[in-house]
Amino acid sequence: MIDALISGRLRGTPSVRTSSNGAPYALFRLSAADKTGATLFCSCIAFSATAIEAVQRLTDGDSIAVSGEIAISTWSASDGSPRHGLDVTAHQVLTPYQVTRKRKTADAPQADATEAGQ
Repeated sequence: MIDALISGRLRGTPSVRTSSNGAPYALFRLSAADKTGATLFCSCIAFSATAIEAVQRLTDGDSIAVSGEIAISTWSASDGSPRHGLDVTAHQVLTPYQVTRKRKTADAPQADATEAGQ
């Protein structure tokens, strides 16, 4: 198992499905640049309710960061050339929406304390 933190752009629309035991999960893809600038596609699955909710708020092209377990995948493209990607089991998802919300929450107590002192 390899733990990773990957940031990139959401590709396509996430889909939420239900497993045979009734548990929801989300499937989505993201693209990230490797050190050479080439695009690497990551196929992601999330089981956490908070991760599923976060992904559902996004649309194609939105920034996203995921942390979780990865496995390297390889396949042959239609022209026969080898391709590489990552299969990611996302434990946590961070989106610009969450960053904005956390910043507002962090700033709110300071504002309340300042008003109380006056």
